[in-house]
This record gives sequence, C-alpha cells and structure tokens, in this order.
Amino acid sequence: MHTCILTYVHTRICIHSDLDDDLDIDIDIGKFERPFAGQDFAECISRKDFRAATELCKQQLQKTPDSRYVLDLRKTVEAFLDAAEELEAQEQEDLEEELLGLEELADEAAVACDRAYEAMFAYLHDEERLWAVGEQAVGIFWDTGQLEPAGPRRDRLKSMAETLTRTLSSRLKLARAGGIDNEWLFEALGELWFFQELGLAVSGEPWLTEACTEGLRGLKGKVMEELAGFSLEGLKSASCGELCDTLMQVWTVERSSVCGLLNTPPLEYGVREVLAEVRRRPLILPPKPGFYHCFYLMTHVVYTLNCFNGHLPNRRSDCPWLYAYLECCLEFWMTVASAETSGMSAWQGEAVDAIAEAVDCLRGLNESCSQTTIRACRWLLSRQQADGFFVSPNSRRSDNEYDQLHPTWTAAAALQLQREAPGPSQLCACWARHAREAAAEVGFSQPPA
Repeated sequence: MHTCILTYVHTRICIHSDLDDDLDIDIDIGKFERPFAGQDFAECISRKDFRAATELCKQQLQKTPDSRYVLDLRKTVEAFLDAAEELEAQEQEDLEEELLGLEELADEAAVACDRAYEAMFAYLHDEERLWAVGEQAVGIFWDTGQLEPAGPRRDRLKSMAETLTRTLSSRLKLARAGGIDNEWLFEALGELWFFQELGLAVSGEPWLTEACTEGLRGLKGKVMEELAGFSLEGLKSASCGELCDTLMQVWTVERSSVCGLLNTPPLEYGVREVLAEVRRRPLILPPKPGFYHCFYLMTHVVYTLNCFNGHLPNRRSDCPWLYAYLECCLEFWMTVASAETSGMSAWQGEAVDAIAEAVDCLRGLNESCSQTTIRACRWLLSRQQADGFFVSPNSRRSDNEYDQLHPTWTAAAALQLQREAPGPSQLCACWARHAREAAAEVGFSQPPA
C-alpha cells in the first residue's frame, strides 16, 4: 500500500515513508564500527526487508553490546516500523469505512431523522413560528413522509403534517378578513395543495378553493407579473436569486391548474419560460461571485422537475450538465466543510444546507452513490446537535424561523436513505410529467452557453 524509499548517499541512509512526514529517518552509518557492514544494512532497507535489517543489528550487538550507534539504529528502525504499522492499520480502517455503502448508515440516519422531525415539530408548536414559516412547514414532514414505506414512521410524519395543515388553515381563514393579497394567496395555494396530498376533506373547506379562485381572477390577466414581480420580458433582468424565487412562485401557481385543483386564468408565462431563461444563464462555478445563488437556483430546478421529490427518481438525461454541476459543487462544499482556515468561515455557515440539498438532488437519481456523497452523508450525521437540530460550522443562530429550520429540514430530507421511488402521489406525478415536457421543449438537456 505504501512505499519506503531508501536514499544512500556516501555514508548516509535516509528511510522515508509516504505514511507520514514524522516517520522520516536520517541515519549516518559512517560512524558505525566497520564490522557492522553498513552496505549490507542499506541493501536490506532497499529491499524493504526490515526483518533482515533488524537481524543485522542483533548480530552486531552480540559482538559489541555497548555500541550506542547500533542500539540507536535498532531503536530507530523499530520505532519506524511500529509507527508505520499503526498508520497503515488506521488508513486501512479509514479505507474500509470509506468503501461502506449508504446501507451501513441506514439505521443511524433513521434515528437522526426521527430526532430531527420531533425537534422541528416541537419548535412549530408555537403558532407564531408556524405562521411565519407557513405552508412550507407541512412540506418538511410530508415531502419525505409520502416516500416512506408503510409503517409507524410514515404514520407519524403524516400525523404531524395533518396537524400543521389544520392549524394553518384556521389561521389562514381568520387572516382572510384582512383581504386577499399576494402573500395570502401563495399561502392559500400551498395549503390547498397539502389538503389534497394528505387526503383531507377539501369539501369541508370550500372557502379555501373559492378564495384561491377569487384571488387569481382578481389579478386581471397578469397573474405572474403581479405575483412574482416580473413580466415575461423582465425575467431577463432577474438575478439568479430572483429567478429562483420566481421559479418557486410559478410552480406554486401553475401546478394548481396543471393538476386540476383550480380553474385558473391563463398565465402569461409558466415554468417553461422560466426554465428557458435559466438555460440562457452561464453556470457560475465555485467560489466565483454569484456562485451561491446559482447553486441554489440549480437545486430548485431539480425540485421543480420532481415536485420536491414527490416523483422520483430524477432522470440524468433531463439535464446531464446540471447534475454534473451539482457533483462539482458538492466537492466544493465538502472542501469547505473540512477547511480550517478563517477564509472559509463565511462559506461554512451554509455548509449543512448546501451539502444536504446537493446530496438530496444527486441521491434522487437512484444511481450508485459516489464516495463523495457517502462522505457527505456521514458528515451531515456528525452535525446533529443534542437538541436534534443540525447546525453548520461557524453558523450563528438566526431569529428568522425559516433560517432556523432550514439546515435541519434539508438534512433530514437528504438522510432519508430508504425511500420509495416513485412515490404514490398522483398529483406529483402529473406535475413532473408537465415540468419535464416543458424542460424538453426548451432544450434543457443541452448545457447553457
């Protein structure tokens, strides 16, 4: 596995090991008594025959028991061999651990996810916190819950999602008295979706469907421009961060129509046009300025195509360049995660969120996981705290509810190592077909310029 290299210059022998810099040995045999036969010793070392070299030391000590030089030589070689064996054993252990697949992490990951979900659910018991996060809080539990095999874990996640949906619905109904603005409408559309996904009796909440219909029709034909803040032409001027937000808003509105939840008015643009704009943008590699928002835009393109993992597996053929980009980004984020330099501290504060989203998207391909992905899962597990939350290195606890939950939310999704693909949701399957067709129409399988 490792090599020991002999350098013999005049009367000096240096034994080097690529195991560790501390194992280099520099021995001057010119000072040894002539009967020691230093050349023979050097030849033993060059053949890596350390047993023979040690035997030569033993023979010489029988002749000159008090020879300090031979005693030092034997001691040095023995110390080298002890250290080399220890390091080789450690490296072999690391290598074996590296070669382990995700299945060896499954039990540990399941326990970690259970702790994370219970911690987030307890956090959201506070209704003000729940209202601040809104309908996305339901997705924390049911986006993954619907992919769980039948059993207690799936039942628990569904119960959590149903509880949050009903609490939000009551709050939303009260808020309607203040008028239907854009923020209220997006919240209502999201809750309508989860009522359907969870199989709750939407007929028992007819006001929700009516209010969503009323709110969309009140936008007078410019639905997306008024909701997202960009006209179709204006998308060209949107930043990557703004384009990511717009993509999520388009998805929220358009899926209601595509999946038959509402009779929505015609949209002046939809996911097709936003994906076309995404493809016109050059990819920004790490750590160049703008990389951060470009990376998150690309993860959310994947989530748009699969309806936030509601319809797996992902298909590399849809956009091979995008998945290659995410693989490159994951390598960067893993370097950031293990860096000890202060210059990486700003990046490290986002490491859990970023690594989790990259892993989630790549694992969704249902391919053999790379060693980088396996290392990333192991690293994510190391970031769970005693309270069940996941925390990035050098991060500061945020007062913003969304920011407080997001690292744990994404980590739990990435660490769901056993999930059904495809999931059972017919709504998600309907949307995924629509989104993938839209991507194909704009040539999304071909990389940006």
